[in-house]
Amino acid sequence: MKANNELASCPRPFKSTCHPVLWSTMGLLWVAFLLRVDRIVARVFHVDEYISMLAAQMTAVQGAPVLPSGILYPQGLLTSYLAIPFVWLSNGVQEELLRWPSLLIGVFTVASYYVVARRLFASSATGFFAMAFAALDMLMILWSSRVRMYALASLFVIWALYFVIRGVVIHPRASTWLAAAICFLGAAISHSVIVIALPMWGLAILITIGLRGERPSAKSIRTSLGRDGLTWFAIIIMVLVALVFGVIGQEAFLTPDQESKDALWIDFAALIGKFLSPGISWERVDDFVYCFTADTYVPLTALASVAVLMALVTVVRKRATPHQLATLFLACVFLFTIAGLGFLVTSTWRKTRYLFILCQPAFMLLAADGLARLGALAGSWLRVRSRCLSDVGVLIGVALIVVAWGSDTWDGLGTRGTGDYDMAFAWVKEQLREGDRVMTVHPSAAYLYLGHVDYYAAGGRARVLYDEESEETVDRYVGATSVESVEALNRVLAESTGRLWFVVDRKRLFRRYDPLFTQQVFAQMDIVYRSGGVFVFLSHRYPRPVPVQPPTEIRARFDDLVELGGYSVDWSAMAPDNSVPLVLYWRPLTADVPRPFKVFVQLRNGQDEIVAQVDHYIFEGWLSVDVLRDLMGQGEWLRDGVQLTIPSPLSRDRYRLLVGLYDEMTGERVPVQNDTSGENAVVLTWLDLL
Repeated sequence: MKANNELASCPRPFKSTCHPVLWSTMGLLWVAFLLRVDRIVARVFHVDEYISMLAAQMTAVQGAPVLPSGILYPQGLLTSYLAIPFVWLSNGVQEELLRWPSLLIGVFTVASYYVVARRLFASSATGFFAMAFAALDMLMILWSSRVRMYALASLFVIWALYFVIRGVVIHPRASTWLAAAICFLGAAISHSVIVIALPMWGLAILITIGLRGERPSAKSIRTSLGRDGLTWFAIIIMVLVALVFGVIGQEAFLTPDQESKDALWIDFAALIGKFLSPGISWERVDDFVYCFTADTYVPLTALASVAVLMALVTVVRKRATPHQLATLFLACVFLFTIAGLGFLVTSTWRKTRYLFILCQPAFMLLAADGLARLGALAGSWLRVRSRCLSDVGVLIGVALIVVAWGSDTWDGLGTRGTGDYDMAFAWVKEQLREGDRVMTVHPSAAYLYLGHVDYYAAGGRARVLYDEESEETVDRYVGATSVESVEALNRVLAESTGRLWFVVDRKRLFRRYDPLFTQQVFAQMDIVYRSGGVFVFLSHRYPRPVPVQPPTEIRARFDDLVELGGYSVDWSAMAPDNSVPLVLYWRPLTADVPRPFKVFVQLRNGQDEIVAQVDHYIFEGWLSVDVLRDLMGQGEWLRDGVQLTIPSPLSRDRYRLLVGLYDEMTGERVPVQNDTSGENAVVLTWLDLL
């Protein structure tokens, strides 16, 4: 009979290839593969994939991920090298092909869940349940179908946890800890966020050793160091290299002021400041908690809780078996990591997607362990002794996971993207003329598809470099000139060296920039193409910036929706195309607008005939409730630029300029309080040509 202080070795799973559970294993791997292929061909992109694709291309060309800006891109270093063969096979940029390394890693990860769970908990049932969860988990499917480093980092974390648990639960064999250090280093080279887990893992190790009750003696430690000194030295070096690499991985995120070479202690302080920001509040961890209490993960959270509670009860009863200690170690890793991310580190690291690397492996293993424990309880109650019946129970558990818990995954099958930066830049490439310039919020994607980019629309909220040759601030990825302010944007638009294209996704257009920046874009450019959530703007032939404040103030209230607080119009600034710039300054009174209303601007002569008219939606119809709410909270103007084309020549007469709102579906105008026009409109000004 095996001693309790030994983890069960992994026997050959099944002697007969006809065994139904073996076929279920192969079926789960096949399902995992097909689900990930479906997401690859869906062409739904994560915004950072373009950076990884560019890094892979530069690695294939130069042998290292040195970006066009000249800086090294260390994030996802292994992913960049793994993608090299697929870059060579690509004709141009073939996104699906570049995603294949992540797909293969993802399928191998699914198989790894079986092996790790099977060996840690000495239960084939736990292995199959973990494998089923991994095969159908939507987050794992997504990251296994993207050109990012998350799938690879997660794979290394799974195996690092496995070897750490073996080293803690059995005894500190140098070879086991060496394997753990290698996996930890691999995870760090894949994604530097893993360095944050080191103190949490260390605390979990200490607690597990305490629960085991068998502390290593000083003599055994000296003996191990004498026998395996070189191995332990290699382990320490690997951990230090992982830590150093993780810190260096953040250099690209430092602002220029923090990259001073004059004082090393300032650099060190800046690096520490990039990691640590202690504080305790619910707001710092609520997003993490919600991730694992969302509808999708509630069943798994319940199962994980069952596993932890049963392990605690067993340990309290002084039966600290390897199974129970492994469960409690994983629980400590999970809880300590969430606490550390929430209460210790800066907002840069408090991103929910990092949970996929740091917490998801432990969480999935705990859930599988909980389900297996419940199955064992059910089997004992039913007095199941037959191996065949046990296998049937495992298959039933896997079927429940596939059919019930995996329903959201099945519902998402066949979903296809409607376009992204890839199609947007491909369209721009077809339209480019000599002298045209390109500005974007995503210079990596622009460089990937166009081979160049002129301006990086940073908006003052991005990390950039200072180019000594041009004496300009440039982006860190491709070295495009940074446009950091409204003044810089207006200068770029005013240049007469060709048209300006601006490619930006909707989220960043409205969330990254200050309201005035976004409003200047809409006032001086038009949306000429849309690819999914990505807009392509083209500058007006004669772009003119909108004044920050209204030169002329009025007060006209349209029902309880919005107030027109002023306007700007300069009849003498008529452009060669006979357009006159008009800016309307709105004050939103509520964000709960029942439906979008259209703005009409009319120039009428003395006979009340319309001689010029412009009807438009504010922000070309992309004005949302969130934008209105933000403007109200900031007390900002909603500046609405209009180009009113005047017929030439205008006959001598007296003209008046009217503005109003109406429902395009019904034609009904929004009532104007204290209306003096008699038609629910506001007379802005008069133009006398006598």
